[in-house]
Amino acid sequence: MQTVETAGPQELIAERRRRWWIALATTVLVVGLGLSAVGALMWRSDTQRRDRQSFQLTASSVTDTLATRLRQDVNFGLTVRGLLTMMPRLSPTGFDTWYGALEEQHQVGTVGEFLPLVTGPLSDVPTVWQRKLLAAARDTGQVVTNPPPVGSLPTLVLDAAVYRPGVAPTTVSERRSALVGWAVATFDLPRLLDLEQSDHASVALYHRNPGQANVLLYRTGPSLVGDAMVSTRTLWINGPWTVEIRSQALTSHLSPAQQGVLVFTIGSLVSLILFLLISVMGRSRARALALLEQKTVQLRHQALHDALTGLPNRTLALDRAEQMLARARRAQMPIAALYIDIDGFKHINDRFGHAAGDEFLRLVAERLERVIRESDTAARLAGDEFVVLLDSASLDVGPQLVAERVLDVLREPYDMGDEIGRHLSVTASIGVAHGLRGSAQELISDADVALYVAKSEGRNRYVVFESGMDTVAQDRLMLKMDLADALESDELYLVYQPTFDLRSERATGFEALLRWRHPKRGVIGPDVFIPIAEETGLIVAIGRWVLQEACRQAARWRREGHQLGISVNVSGRQLDNDVLIDDVRDALDHNDLDSASLTLEITETALMRDADASASRLAALKDLGVRLAIDDFGTGYSSLAYLRQFSVDALKIDRSFIRGVAASSESAALIHTLVRLGKTLNLETLAEGIEDHDQLRALQRQDCDMGQGFLLARPLELEAADAFLDAHGTGALASG
Repeated sequence: MQTVETAGPQELIAERRRRWWIALATTVLVVGLGLSAVGALMWRSDTQRRDRQSFQLTASSVTDTLATRLRQDVNFGLTVRGLLTMMPRLSPTGFDTWYGALEEQHQVGTVGEFLPLVTGPLSDVPTVWQRKLLAAARDTGQVVTNPPPVGSLPTLVLDAAVYRPGVAPTTVSERRSALVGWAVATFDLPRLLDLEQSDHASVALYHRNPGQANVLLYRTGPSLVGDAMVSTRTLWINGPWTVEIRSQALTSHLSPAQQGVLVFTIGSLVSLILFLLISVMGRSRARALALLEQKTVQLRHQALHDALTGLPNRTLALDRAEQMLARARRAQMPIAALYIDIDGFKHINDRFGHAAGDEFLRLVAERLERVIRESDTAARLAGDEFVVLLDSASLDVGPQLVAERVLDVLREPYDMGDEIGRHLSVTASIGVAHGLRGSAQELISDADVALYVAKSEGRNRYVVFESGMDTVAQDRLMLKMDLADALESDELYLVYQPTFDLRSERATGFEALLRWRHPKRGVIGPDVFIPIAEETGLIVAIGRWVLQEACRQAARWRREGHQLGISVNVSGRQLDNDVLIDDVRDALDHNDLDSASLTLEITETALMRDADASASRLAALKDLGVRLAIDDFGTGYSSLAYLRQFSVDALKIDRSFIRGVAASSESAALIHTLVRLGKTLNLETLAEGIEDHDQLRALQRQDCDMGQGFLLARPLELEAADAFLDAHGTGALASG
């Protein structure tokens, strides 16, 4: 009894410990099995998600490929309709010759057969459904398909109505009266849907004729039902087409039972650790891959697209141009590049700020994307420079018509109420290069050369590149580089053309005119280098020098007793900035010149670049005491409201009105009107370009105040101007 009593408690303790370990083991096992099951479900869900993502990418690629083939086939059918429209009496032999030439160039897509023009009344069609289809094609102008193929001929049949040449019917009645017949085309459906899809996927193609339901045309691949993934997308290619892609889900991952066996094999603790590790690694891997993919896409997009407009940048544009050129060389078809520059964009930035300028560029990008076709590319190269690449399919109407359409679209007012409080209207210049080139850079460079010509010819236009333009562009570039050094090299100088009182024919002042003595090309006229100076902005520094030099000479002549005034031309770029006011003040103060002796001549066009800002700056200049004259009056806006707004002192009548004043009653009447206008507004009138005595007498009869021209005196270099003053004195009679 004592032995039993002694052994009892130890056995009970051992039994309790065994039961505890069993309970612990059971608990670990249960927990391990549960965790393994959860892990398996999570892994399965993650795998299914990745399968779905992969399927969506594959389905999108397959759909895009099929859409390209369908578009090629339908467009080809429409091309046949266009051919038969223009040549309704085309013989079978001629049709076969044309079709054979396209086959040799591999431009027939998945075409099986084309039939020449089918004619005859609908009543001759044997079946009701065929009559309905042909009537739908006739009344809508769309391509229609026949019902699903019967037997062993899986063929897509397209019917397109053909109308009389030169007629563009828009209504049902017009289409019926213009009908000539139908173009019928057949395509090999298995070849069309041969998309190299997986054995686990199928592709089905549906089409809906006008007023009818979707009809299955063909299905390729295995028949999948139940747990299949499905992607359905409707394409509009001269009518609705539906592509349905099905794929069997993959299940090659661990099951919960296998996870449980693994847990029982390595133990509950290892199962828990393994589960946690797999769970953490699985989630971390998914997040890391998603983040990596997102960042990769972002970086790729940033590297190839413009951050402001979202358009392709120069790198991507060149790449796409190279691809277009490669396809064009194979097909021996031209492509084109339109190099676009916004006229006066710097003025938008300077006046309204860069935020408004950025918004304006975004609006320009949106318009360019709307005006081009899907196969074309619009890109932003830099600043306000854009390029549009046109493939051969877009050149059926010619690049010139595309350029005109782009110009028209960009001329339409821009709604910028949020940025500047009003609409904004601008123009653009376009350089066009088309054909085949050795490289994309060569194509775009030729378009850039044509753009420079367009801007030099007055902007707001397009110019097509021609051989020899590159030489002109190089010459212009060399002048631009030389002009940058001309001021420091003392190559610029002034000549002085006297102005005269037409009543007394006595000199009253000089107009300072700028010239450039080029070390190699000799004297270059202002009509050549002033536009370059305007374009580059050098005109501001050059204009400042002209003011100083003209005021210095005028001050010297006045000290010598010649009480003459001096006139200086001011460019639009100078008038765009308040710096002009400081430049005028410095020139007067530095040379101790009476401000009333200085007249600033400004063209109407320059004044109207920004009428409100111009009026403000002209008021500040008037406060300095200088005189203001409108140059080339009558060639710009010529509004009485503007004359009152700008408070000018004189009107310079353009030489184009002076040429016919003596011989033409209309010109004489116009000069009379302009002079009377000056008298009414208490403005001095000055006629430019007086070249013969008849013109002088006619202007004197019209009571014009002042004049200048070759008859009275030509522009004089400084020594000749000094000699003119020494010989005639202040107010001396003109030598002419």
